[in-house]
Amino acid sequence: MPQILTPAGGGRPSRRPRRGVVLAGGLAAALSVGAVVAVILVVALGSSGSGHRHGLMESLFQDDQLLVDSPAPTVSRTLDTLRSLGVDRVRITVLWASIAPGAKPAGFRAADPAAYPATAWVPYDRVVTLARARGIDVDFNVTAPGPLWAMQHAPNPKYATHYSPSADAFGHFVAAVGKRYSGSYQPPGATTKLPRVSYWTVWNEPNQPGWLAPQFRTVSGRPVVNAPRLYRSLVDSAFAGLRATGHTTSTDTILVGELAPEGTEATKTETPIPPLPFLRAMYCVDQSEKPLTGAAATALGCPSNGGTGAFVKAHPALFDPTGFAHHPYSFFLKPSAGFSDPNFVPLSQLTRLETALDSIFSAYGVHRQLPIYLTEYGYETNPPDPFRGVPLAKQALYLDQAQYMAWQDSRVRSMAQFLLVDSAPNTTFPKNSVGYWSTFQTGLEFLGGKRKPSFVAYRLPIYVPKPFFARGATVSVWGMLRPAKNGTEQQAQIQYRPRHGAAQTLATVDTHDASGFLSTNVAPPGSGSLRILWTAPDGKVLRSRAATITQTG
Repeated sequence: MPQILTPAGGGRPSRRPRRGVVLAGGLAAALSVGAVVAVILVVALGSSGSGHRHGLMESLFQDDQLLVDSPAPTVSRTLDTLRSLGVDRVRITVLWASIAPGAKPAGFRAADPAAYPATAWVPYDRVVTLARARGIDVDFNVTAPGPLWAMQHAPNPKYATHYSPSADAFGHFVAAVGKRYSGSYQPPGATTKLPRVSYWTVWNEPNQPGWLAPQFRTVSGRPVVNAPRLYRSLVDSAFAGLRATGHTTSTDTILVGELAPEGTEATKTETPIPPLPFLRAMYCVDQSEKPLTGAAATALGCPSNGGTGAFVKAHPALFDPTGFAHHPYSFFLKPSAGFSDPNFVPLSQLTRLETALDSIFSAYGVHRQLPIYLTEYGYETNPPDPFRGVPLAKQALYLDQAQYMAWQDSRVRSMAQFLLVDSAPNTTFPKNSVGYWSTFQTGLEFLGGKRKPSFVAYRLPIYVPKPFFARGATVSVWGMLRPAKNGTEQQAQIQYRPRHGAAQTLATVDTHDASGFLSTNVAPPGSGSLRILWTAPDGKVLRSRAATITQTG
């Protein structure tokens, strides 16, 4: 959910992550302890599904500062670290304005990668090539900011690079990216072809004004959601651009959505739209997920007669994507916390999104359930941020709990971690002010490279759903051998350690799971902690964090 700040006059945009975009409503009230009760509710672990998985749940990771905006040695070291953590795929933000020329040349061939400055492609060529060499796949999230010549004039300069973007221009840019990374493209002067990218997501958080504006517009004197209409056109053009360059849902993974988990119920140009109202407007349905008709439909660029077949045919990108991408942050709240606003979709309430999608597809006579891809997630820590964030041990616990909850939902196909290393503070503000710490501190490492407890927790997750148990009772233990090669037979030990004393093995667990997930029950002798011990093929012994358990009675 990083917001990109861009100079109004163009130029290379900054990737500096900045917080606060989605706090315009909803969770803003929860920043004071007394208001938390009014905003959240605690829900049962997991969203849907039995947790019996038959396919791979990918481990997705994003850190553009290290993977795109750093020199080759840093990119290589970062990818080596991610490989040691068991990362399957890196999510790379392909910034339209980073590649497109600041001024549109005469006769510009926007769908031709050779028409763009050669140096602008270098960071992307590099990360794709270096990741491929390490067996790590790539997700290209093609998104704003874009060149000013592809935007309508913004009344506020801060929206200039993402204000009513031209869908045609964006589609041509996507086609240029798709052609360059088709697997058959050899750049002028190069001796080899570039690797193919077969995983695409369209735009980032279009329900946030920092990524797509205006969120609302005025129709007949009344505010009407606008960003869903814009995004629908952008998705249509992006799919056309990918299809024209050999990327389809039969060959590639192509996702839509990429929504932030909440927003505000206000209706101003600069306010974010909660995900479910955005989704409904995007698919031209009302609150009951029935196709819109009349003036309400026209205002959103939808068929006024409510015709379903024609709408499906006109928008294959909406009904034939590989899946729906979402960012299920709960910020400083535990993963099992839910939002009382029914339009918000944190991790604990993914069923809201799934149910809405199913209902919308059914209304249009399309009988499929879209898989869910969680493409951005993380927890900020205190330290280093002295104003906001969770303690280091809680970050480790929450990331493991979140992975467990994603595993429980059989529709989830990927789970993401946002940032390996904390972002640098925003030095435009006084040191150690709230603004100074307004960047994201969600890394598994501090800015100087020191590892947080979450580094170990991410590599070998463990979670005990019910850590309080009666004497003689068994305890359920879930874990994940993330660095293990996908789909291989593995064996791990579940060890118990009393509060005072040495560790002992309670069980040896075999797993054939595609993602290295395992679960079992053990009978601890008393209070203490549980951990997973796994010996990697190279002989290195890895241990999970210690999960505290407490015997009652």
